[in-house]
Amino acid sequence: MKRYWKLLLKDRKDLNYEKWKKFTCFSNLMTESDVVNYIINQNIKLKKIYYLYQFLLKAFKEKDKNLFLNSWYNVNEYISEYMITSIKTLKEFQNDILNSFDYSYHNGFIKGNNNFIKVIKRIAFGFKFFRRFKARIMICKGLIKNKAI
Repeated sequence: MKRYWKLLLKDRKDLNYEKWKKFTCFSNLMTESDVVNYIINQNIKLKKIYYLYQFLLKAFKEKDKNLFLNSWYNVNEYISEYMITSIKTLKEFQNDILNSFDYSYHNGFIKGNNNFIKVIKRIAFGFKFFRRFKARIMICKGLIKNKAI
């Protein structure tokens, strides 16, 4: 089962239902959906967790608040301790997650700039003056023109 963990994390809609192929741990030709069905049918706990994960995935993709809230409110004793911890985290940040459904704001641009500055800092280790370091960042980002050229 460890070999096919990526299939379990895939959205059920994205699994291949048509292409038959040989999987290493199975003697017959199977589709990806057959492999996932076989794996989740081996353990009832895994099956419950898998369907809960699929509901959450669908809620995030469709930004459906009701599906998100209803999917983890009906948790029963068949859920593992790890998943219970994850659900507690979802409950803790519930308001923030619901806000992310309403608004399309993100901090990707800022994180990209921070990563860029860290890379420049690593490459340019040993700048004597902060002014030059700042100028190099601004030149690389295209915010000012290099006068030396």
